[in-house]
Amino acid sequence: MKFGLGAILLVLGVISAAIDRGEAADAGSNVPPSSRWEIGLDGRVGVPAGYLKVGEFNVPGTRLRLRDDLDIDLSEALEFGVRYHLTPRDALRATFLYYFLDGSTTTSRPVTYNGQTFAPGRLHTNADFSRATVGYERGLFPLSNGGSLTGGAALTYVYLNAKVNGNAEDFYLQELPVPLLTVRLDTPLRGRFGLTASLEGGGLPRVDSLRKEGGTVFLEQQHADAGLALTYALRPALWLHAGYRFTYFFQREKSHEDENAFQLIDNAFRLGLTVRF
Repeated sequence: MKFGLGAILLVLGVISAAIDRGEAADAGSNVPPSSRWEIGLDGRVGVPAGYLKVGEFNVPGTRLRLRDDLDIDLSEALEFGVRYHLTPRDALRATFLYYFLDGSTTTSRPVTYNGQTFAPGRLHTNADFSRATVGYERGLFPLSNGGSLTGGAALTYVYLNAKVNGNAEDFYLQELPVPLLTVRLDTPLRGRFGLTASLEGGGLPRVDSLRKEGGTVFLEQQHADAGLALTYALRPALWLHAGYRFTYFFQREKSHEDENAFQLIDNAFRLGLTVRF
């Protein structure tokens, strides 16, 4: 694994210790410590599915399944997030996600990718991508048990440069910001435990990507993310969360010259920490 979950917890432990020192320093003043900021760091390990297909110069690409054809049988992801509370109900958020999708396999048939045909033999694939999201959230209404329902809107951008045996297809050149809608439910359980459920999704229909490559390149893209996590308050301003994360990402780009597509369906275990100060 490229990033251990233990290393993630260690980093956030250092952050929380620094924040505790800052709060202790403020304890003797008349101004209460700020609690507008939230910082979170998550690690994920999942079981991916989907496919990669890249054609070039009217040569159709081979549809390559991530698990069965490319031996990408494990996904890893690291996400860093910041939230700034404008008011008790309103917040701005920004997240950066990096997905690790790598695999090596031996194929018994020729494979065509990005205009190049590889003879039967060894294939190495790097389908890593990064995703940046910015958005606005607002508390919709409180729940009788002390929980809350939050809704929001966001824009997300993906940087994907998929490679097979070093041959790269620059999906990112056709990328556009994609609008998303979000909803999140936070509810307390017994003691220090709580439950968080979230849903986020959006997309672009077939639109002009504003790029030319053998004519106009049309882009289609969809995102869907869902999560369910158990939370535990280690301290009043420090939460541990662990649970399930579903990720769906699809991108297709098509012109008179090319037709490329990437699909990821991932079911992952998620572990992380969030600190507020």
